[in-house]
Formats: sequence, structure tokens, C-alpha cells
Amino acid sequence: MSHFSRRQILQILTGVALLANPFIAEAAQVPTLKCTRVGQTIIWRDKKYTCVKSGNKLVWNKGVPVTPAKPTPSATTQPSTQPTPTTSTAPHPAYTPPPDEFAVAKSANLKLNQPISVSNPSLNYPARGYILIRREDGVIAFSNRCTHLGRDVEISGSQLVCFAHGSYFEATTGKPTGGPATRNLILLPTIERDGTIFVVDAP
Repeated sequence: MSHFSRRQILQILTGVALLANPFIAEAAQVPTLKCTRVGQTIIWRDKKYTCVKSGNKLVWNKGVPVTPAKPTPSATTQPSTQPTPTTSTAPHPAYTPPPDEFAVAKSANLKLNQPISVSNPSLNYPARGYILIRREDGVIAFSNRCTHLGRDVEISGSQLVCFAHGSYFEATTGKPTGGPATRNLILLPTIERDGTIFVVDAP
């Protein structure tokens, strides 16, 4: 015994005691929390222990391994593979005028209160011509035939004149202001659409 230190002797005695009493060895592997009622459970060191009755004592059983719950992967939003619909504006179909409508001028060429003279190449027998003027209330068209004897009326400054017989008319109203003509110039319907001026005239 003289060859062993006091500490070594105590370690040997402790080991012998554990071998002799298996309950002490088992106690080292069970939860340190005191078991208080039958059926009580506890998770300790990745094991689930249940309180059972052994003789007159309540003790923890040997426990069963508990598999830690794995985190549930969160759902991720997958990018849509469907193409995003685009809104497209279909071009307006070209306007097709009826037989009695004739395109005679571009809107950009007609200024406010500045008359212009145009012809209608679609109607040649007899030839048709018009005097267009843009007023505050819209575009109007007069026949360029004088109401005296049907000769051509021309633009002269702010007036319309039939130089054949000396008849004068107001450019904005077509009313006669001098000469042999006593009736207004013939007024024709007009339509302005998509930058074009149409005159309504019977073929």
C-alpha cells in the first residue's frame, strides 16, 4: 500500500464501489432533475427519460434517443417562366371615304382665316374646284363657280372675285358684296379626319 498515493487509493476505491453498485453508475447517466411523479418525462442529453417506480422509489428509466427535429426548408418563390403579356395598340385602319367624299387638302396647309383654292381631280366632267377656309367654328368649302354665270371665282386678298363679270364675295361667308351676282356662293359640307380635309360633293 505504501507504493500508492492517497489520491490513487481513493480512485481505486471509487471504481470498486461503482462496480459493486450498478445503481450508482446508472445514476451518473440519468438527468440530474429529481423524478417526482410516475409518467413524468424529460429530454436530457438527446434522450427522453420517463419517471418510473422502482420498489418504493421514483427513478428515471434508461431513456430513449431523441432525433433532433430538422428545420423545415422555407418555400421559395420560383421566378415565373411565363412571358409577361404586353399591351399593343393596333394601328387604326385607313379611312375609306364613301363615293361622295373627296380628299382635297391636308389640314396643315389650311391656316385660320386664310382661304386656299383646291381642285377635285376625281370629278372632271364638269371640272370641280373649291375654295376652303378655316374659321373659328371649323372648315368650310365654297364651290368656285360664280352664282352669276358659273365662271371661276378666285382669291384676291380677303375677297373672292369673279374677274369675268366683276362679282365680289366675302371669303368667310360667300355672300356677294358687289357686281352682278346676287346669290351666295354654293356651300359644300366638309369633313376633317386624320389630318385630311374631305369635301362632300355629288359625282
